[in-house]
Amino acid sequence: MGLGGYMMWTSVAREIRNLSNLKCLPVESHGNSIRMIDTPIFYNNENFIQPGEKFEYVFPLILNNPATNYCKKDTYERAFHKYDRHIIEQICDVYGIKNPSLKCDLFLTDAEEIAVEDFLESVASQYNYITIEPHTKDEYTVNKTYPFDKWQYVVDEISKYTKIVQVGQRTERLLAGCIDMTGSTTFREAAGIISKSRLFVGAEGGLMHAANAVDTASVIVITGFIHPRMTCYPDNTNIWIGKGHGPCGLKIRCSKCEKECFEHDPDEIVESIKRRLEI
Repeated sequence: MGLGGYMMWTSVAREIRNLSNLKCLPVESHGNSIRMIDTPIFYNNENFIQPGEKFEYVFPLILNNPATNYCKKDTYERAFHKYDRHIIEQICDVYGIKNPSLKCDLFLTDAEEIAVEDFLESVASQYNYITIEPHTKDEYTVNKTYPFDKWQYVVDEISKYTKIVQVGQRTERLLAGCIDMTGSTTFREAAGIISKSRLFVGAEGGLMHAANAVDTASVIVITGFIHPRMTCYPDNTNIWIGKGHGPCGLKIRCSKCEKECFEHDPDEIVESIKRRLEI
């Protein structure tokens, strides 16, 4: 499971805690064994048991429970998604929770807050910046990628109005005109930087969920691989460029996804950002 997947489970844990007052113990079941899950996404979150913490009663949250799987079928070539509702709603339904808040949680430590403030003092004073992550992980599928040259066009246009900070993992493909913070922060610290920004811009992925957790509005680009209803948040500006054929769920190269990305006008992203920034 990726960090974005863990982010959505934070919403489930909060809803369970609100109903039962039980802290959640995140685990995975593998045959006859149970493995506890240790991920920084759950750190400093009172809805989860923390390392070394003793609690008399806990709620075992089985993260690989087949009943919570958002795929009806998953083959080598294609994932057949359940996209009638958000994944958070699908999981909560398994636990009898109706109408959950589509809100992830991420709570920074004091040390992480200081690291974010140090960044703000050095390169982005007065919080006058937006954050961007143009890349997506392609190990699972190549069909979530939006053309890099079009992201560059977006930066060229928006940098006329505000600073732009590129966050995410270290990459050889940096957007010109951005403050480079790739690879120099943890995922949690990147979320802290996003939390102080005016807007997050990027593809559907882990940092989209992080932005939701820290209450930063987003402009999100979604290809035809996935339906935005399944993972995106209604308060964001969600640009689904793949509605002509998606969601295809293809893990192998999809010529239709590629064609839609090639033909998409990036000015739609530019204008969406300008509207959110009121410029």
